[in-house]
Amino acid sequence: MMRTPLLPSLLLLPLLLAGCDGLKKFDPPDLPKVDLKNLPLPRSEDGLPLLFEAAGARLVLDLNSRDALTALGACTDWVTNCYAPPERSLDACVEAAPACATQRPWEEQAPCCPKDCTARYAKARSGGRSETDAFEQVFFLEGDCFPG
Repeated sequence: MMRTPLLPSLLLLPLLLAGCDGLKKFDPPDLPKVDLKNLPLPRSEDGLPLLFEAAGARLVLDLNSRDALTALGACTDWVTNCYAPPERSLDACVEAAPACATQRPWEEQAPCCPKDCTARYAKARSGGRSETDAFEQVFFLEGDCFPG
């Protein structure tokens, strides 16, 4: 029988009732280490890496910024770095993402995803959305599952 990656708990029941015994857990990979401080980018007057500049507007990389947006980025980075078809599905990676212990994920020591986000993702999947549609809708278009 073909082995199936771990799916969100709402999707497990039909598989178990059908006799699928091939579900397996996995050890998610570590996030890749990126030396952001030494990126070969121009610098702003403040010494911050300058990502983009046009028509008087700038986008700089502030490595000390820790807020809801950077926490959302850390959560979705974790999930997308885990995703490696056919070995690890997006379903499996969202399910395996470390759950946030607080309502202030930007203050947590490691990347995490709020339980509300993973529950909404599972609900979107059980409602018929594809993996990528559910991920985009829950984490980026709605985004209200993420505190802050």
